[in-house]
Amino acid sequence: MSTGSQPTVVTGRDPVSIKEAVAGYYDTTLELYEDLWGEHVHHGYWDPGESPGTTGADRHAACDRTVRELATFAGLRPGSVVLDVGCGIGGPALQLARDLDCTVEGITLSAQQAARATEKADAAGFSGRTRFRQLDMLANDLESESFDAVWALESLMHMPDPARFFAESLRVLRPGGTLAVANWAIRHGGLDAAEERLHQQIKRHQISPGLQSLEEQEEMCRAAGFARVALADWSDAVANSWDPVFAMVPPPEGGRSFMRDLAREKGVDVLSFFYAGPLMKSGFDSGVVRYGALRGTKP
Repeated sequence: MSTGSQPTVVTGRDPVSIKEAVAGYYDTTLELYEDLWGEHVHHGYWDPGESPGTTGADRHAACDRTVRELATFAGLRPGSVVLDVGCGIGGPALQLARDLDCTVEGITLSAQQAARATEKADAAGFSGRTRFRQLDMLANDLESESFDAVWALESLMHMPDPARFFAESLRVLRPGGTLAVANWAIRHGGLDAAEERLHQQIKRHQISPGLQSLEEQEEMCRAAGFARVALADWSDAVANSWDPVFAMVPPPEGGRSFMRDLAREKGVDVLSFFYAGPLMKSGFDSGVVRYGALRGTKP
């Protein structure tokens, strides 16, 4: 199955496809994310007034909660066979296997992520209920009607054809199956010039071909043929994930010298990891970036 020509982005000196850029980014930043964020490569969820420094969950527990909130919102049934699209290093998949007795196939564009997720599953004793491999959801070899649920936690923003994602999700789901998506997006409606500049910077450093609004994603889900589609805005609950003081994320030891050495070792594209944080915080603070959960059912 082919997706046709891929849009390109400039990383380092040469233009590459979005698929190559996303894979390369997560290959080179795997250790950074795991050291600073833990096993979850996604936002944490806090109630109003909570903070890790007071009575609220620390960022790791808050990320665990995001998984629980999405599973609850989507009505994910215990024992489901789940396709985890953009599985990272396996954090959500292992949580679903452990807490809901799910069997999970995780796919990612990053070979390094798939290998690390497999290591973590083996160490946790879940290798029999999880499988991780490098695969593009938009050009996959998955059998039709083979999953009870498709789970996509912060992967849609990397896809050059989100409408195709919804179509493929419908295809691989069994009748009555569940789609569970959580994703950050652009605010619905037009942006002024300054907001559009911020949007373009976020796209560049988060390796995104283009962002849609939550409302546009909801419409694509309906257009693909899903029933009982529902959308929830979680922006306020997750926005503080990008505030290092709030989330108590320690700065890397060595400061700028560490960043220079890292760029020499892994290439300049790895620095997007550090640029993305302040940009995303500005996006949430200004309302340019939103975050939501989307669910649907295959008729």
